[in-house]
Amino acid sequence: MAITILMVCYTLLSFGLGWYFFSHRQKSFLVFHPENTPALSHVLTGGGIVLMVIGVISAIATVMNNFIFISMILLVGVVAIISLQLILVHWFPKGE
Repeated sequence: MAITILMVCYTLLSFGLGWYFFSHRQKSFLVFHPENTPALSHVLTGGGIVLMVIGVISAIATVMNNFIFISMILLVGVVAIISLQLILVHWFPKGE
């Protein structure tokens, strides 16, 4: 039961973060300005789509309640989120 609740939270977070990135590909958010940088806009588009797909697949894994499938999608999701964060560091404002 606990794994199901945690997976529902993970699914909502993954899909929500993906939707946030996808919806902010042409407007500024936090310290990033994708409206001025086309490459950043493309990264947000791709990353948002990937995270939303991971959210949908994790919802399917939650319904199936297969621990192997859940473990695989969690690993893929963690790698995708870490990769996206490391890519976004490129556009993080540098201190002077």
